[in-house]
Amino acid sequence: MRYTIENDVLRVVIDSLGAEIVSVTDLRHNRECVWTGNAEWWKRHTPILFPIVGALWHGTMRHEGKEYRMSQHGFARDMEFEAVEVNDNSAEFILRSNPDTKEKYPFDFELRIKHSLDKESLTTKWTVSNIGAEEMHFQIGGHPAYMLPNIDDNEEVAGYIDLIGTDRYNLTQIESEGCVAPGNIPFQGDRLIITHDTFRNDAIIFEQVCPKEVVMCDRNNTPVLTFTSGCPALGIWAPHKEIHAPFVCIEPWWGRTDRTGYSGEFKDKEYMNTLLPATSQSGEWTVTFH
Repeated sequence: MRYTIENDVLRVVIDSLGAEIVSVTDLRHNRECVWTGNAEWWKRHTPILFPIVGALWHGTMRHEGKEYRMSQHGFARDMEFEAVEVNDNSAEFILRSNPDTKEKYPFDFELRIKHSLDKESLTTKWTVSNIGAEEMHFQIGGHPAYMLPNIDDNEEVAGYIDLIGTDRYNLTQIESEGCVAPGNIPFQGDRLIITHDTFRNDAIIFEQVCPKEVVMCDRNNTPVLTFTSGCPALGIWAPHKEIHAPFVCIEPWWGRTDRTGYSGEFKDKEYMNTLLPATSQSGEWTVTFH
């Protein structure tokens, strides 16, 4: 089922399948701001990633001597959430563990996703609760795809990602099976130029030090949006083809794909979050449309 929240600036449509935002209309410009989901490029819009971010090496996680199989980015994006509160400016959804989820992920959890409007800004807040009797481990993130306007395939540059915070970052590179290579690659600068080749090797992953803000600009240097989050890792991605993708994903991650060859316990993965019974953890990201 789909739900709509709206103010004077933005109209947002959310699908209870995955608690996923499927449309954001900027009413000032009558402009769609998130990817339409055309499968020719990518069939999704803004999926929630849970209980893993990225891929497991060989698709396998290990917990207390038992192996579990899970596909990339987890299962929450393909599950029906319950709408628990919807009003003009916000909508909150909930997903709870069940026998099907425990075949893939052996923990009892409650996942709440709340989307809220404030003028030209849209905030997504997640809250994960451990409703089981044992320590729980999880990763979570977002994969929102934002439209990049004014693209010209005859031009090398499609747009820019300005990185606010510092001018020295560490990048991690996707190597095999959607998993990352050992080590990091230093990146110096405060701007990522989006060209035909930027995403040839998959996502660009910032970790250890993340930008405090990300400003996406079109090829004319006009700001399109500002993205803020306190996430410990950040992915920037678009599908790679010979022509420019019409969108760019800015992905806040409280987690990260496995290192190639990882065969350790799930709880020992990098960027793991841990909850004791009857405790919760929250995080959020905000996008402001210009």
